[in-house]
Amino acid sequence: MRSPESEKRSIFRAYVVRRKEKALADIDLALLAQQNAEILEELRALRREVAELKEQSGRTLDFERRNDPRRPNSLTQR
Repeated sequence: MRSPESEKRSIFRAYVVRRKEKALADIDLALLAQQNAEILEELRALRREVAELKEQSGRTLDFERRNDPRRPNSLTQR
């Protein structure tokens, strides 16, 4: 024989499971998949942009270093 507390927990668990199942059934998987694809494409574009900016900043730094008047023309000159 179940105790009243055990019975309440059982009823509550069944209620929670039903609510979860209903909430999951209301999710539009096609919409989520489309949103996910859009986010991934945006992320790829941002990664490409970051890579380009890193490359560009590296070239800028090299140019500035080569043209720095304080820098010796040759490493052998000191």
